[in-house]
Amino acid sequence: MNIETMKSVILVILIAFSLVLSVALWNYQPETETVDDDGLIEDTQLDEDIGGEQTIPGLVIPDQVVFHEEGTSYSFKDSDDEWSFFQQIQEWELSAMDLNPDPINFENHENAVEVIFPTTIPLQTVGDLFMADRELLGNTTQSFDRMFLVHHANDQPPTSYELWFVDSEGDGNIAKLQATISASAGERALSVLSNKDKLQEQVRVADAFGNEETEGMGAHHIYLPKEEVPIPRVVLQQTESIPVTPLRNDLFPSPDLVSIYNTNSGARRAKTAERQLDAIDERRMEYVVMIPNSANSSNLGSYELLTKSVEDVNSHLGWTNDFRLNELLSYQNLNQVQYRMYHNDLPIMENQDTTGLANILLSYEQGEIQTYNRPLIKFESVNEQVLGNIPSGEEVLEDLQQSGNYDLEDIQGLEIRYKLEEQNNRLVFNLIPKWYIQTSTGSWNELYGENLTMQNEEVS
Repeated sequence: MNIETMKSVILVILIAFSLVLSVALWNYQPETETVDDDGLIEDTQLDEDIGGEQTIPGLVIPDQVVFHEEGTSYSFKDSDDEWSFFQQIQEWELSAMDLNPDPINFENHENAVEVIFPTTIPLQTVGDLFMADRELLGNTTQSFDRMFLVHHANDQPPTSYELWFVDSEGDGNIAKLQATISASAGERALSVLSNKDKLQEQVRVADAFGNEETEGMGAHHIYLPKEEVPIPRVVLQQTESIPVTPLRNDLFPSPDLVSIYNTNSGARRAKTAERQLDAIDERRMEYVVMIPNSANSSNLGSYELLTKSVEDVNSHLGWTNDFRLNELLSYQNLNQVQYRMYHNDLPIMENQDTTGLANILLSYEQGEIQTYNRPLIKFESVNEQVLGNIPSGEEVLEDLQQSGNYDLEDIQGLEIRYKLEEQNNRLVFNLIPKWYIQTSTGSWNELYGENLTMQNEEVS
């Protein structure tokens, strides 16, 4: 081989080596990503098909509407009818609002409507849920969890109807606000009772336990469907994953340096000296500010907490499924709000394998997010089929009496909920209707388990 040929071969080798090195450098992904001058990491596009924004009326939704007629109680059979009724009452125009009403009195009311919310909510939300003068509500710190529509029997024909906003867990006078709506609005609401085909009769827990002190319509009652309810078992499919980058951009302020790496447990972690966000199994997120911000803490009021949490989730289009307010805690050093996923108007409960996939939980210190846990996946229904009925309300109450495990004062809630169970392929989930009970501890647990000898028949 002559010298010229050797030079040519060496040149070709050098060019090839240069190309390989260029490709390697081009594809190299550093484990530490830095934010740009605007404090944004790449891939910041928000996809409205994955999530969206919400309002307080879209998140603060009653769990049940109960119609009372001459001692008998009814609720809607169909969740669509209940939703339409809730939209109807949002059009009520409230007048003559009284923030210091006399104690509520249900005597002499033949017909009434009771609206039950899943948790205690600030009275200021009345200005969001109804047509009401916000200035009259002021900065009240009162709360309510039930609302009653009534009219006096001696007012015939009624010239107006009364609304009572009640805190059933409160002490003393449980009535926190009394207001008036027009006769036409009240009559339209009570006209639902004229079509019993759309209603199902309810039984009251207090009656089953024979507690004479709770006779008559009051604020501490729990209502169950008297007959069996055909609730479908649902198959859900996991669809799009929520991109984590917009969440990082929203939660990590500029100009922090964000280190991104995989933990030993397999989570994808974004971290600065003060903040940490873990994307776990690409299905749920846990975010925490590691330096507590509680010194000289100034708690948010419950209404401020509610509105701020909605704004914070809206800022990254974080409402990915049907989420509704589940719990609102604002006292001492605790500012926490939880939103639960719903399907067919029923709340969804998790098990050990689906923890964090049906709840959004935020806590605040000094008015800023301290922790934020949420799912990173979205669900869509692919199949719904009624394959069997779960026990009726009457059967449940009979089982409770026979078991002897619960006293009336221990029962804080009793209702049908969906249990989220994962199939083996990790992309498909089942929603199985089951009875759940809430005790004085505040937690919800499956009713038919070790506590009762009679087991619930599995829907299959």
